[in-house]
Amino acid sequence: MRLFACALCLPMAHGTERVGEATYLYDLERHARAVTGLDKEFLPLIEASGEERFDLYWTYNHLTGAWIQVDFLQTLLKLSVAASSYSDEEKTRTTLRDQAQFVLWELDHAITDLERNIPEVRRPNQLRINEALRSLLSEVRTTVNGLLADQCARMPCAAGP
Repeated sequence: MRLFACALCLPMAHGTERVGEATYLYDLERHARAVTGLDKEFLPLIEASGEERFDLYWTYNHLTGAWIQVDFLQTLLKLSVAASSYSDEEKTRTTLRDQAQFVLWELDHAITDLERNIPEVRRPNQLRINEALRSLLSEVRTTVNGLLADQCARMPCAAGP
């Protein structure tokens, strides 16, 4: 009885981590480590190539842009969990939902560009990295898609980005 009475005096926690969000955070962190590893392989490849350098730089810059959007999504997810009030959490979750839709568009665009670039890839090492990047981006897309579906289950979502 005392425990119940004391519990009423405790301050409420406002931000809440919903089911599955820990998994999304873990997956996004795991993907970030994989991106860092591929980044370490990609940069020397750019430096070593001659005539393909422009295409490799273009691909690298494009993928960096897509990853910045994923990183921002991860930050929004962390902020939504740590929100100090219901209104702050709702604002952050609305932005999180919209960012997830944009990230899916960015990932689709990056995957399509990598697929189009395959005929131009001549070296086996470049082909291996291209395949690894496409695979990683597809995994990230699956994670973001699940996150978006969970957000849309709580609040209305637009039909597409």
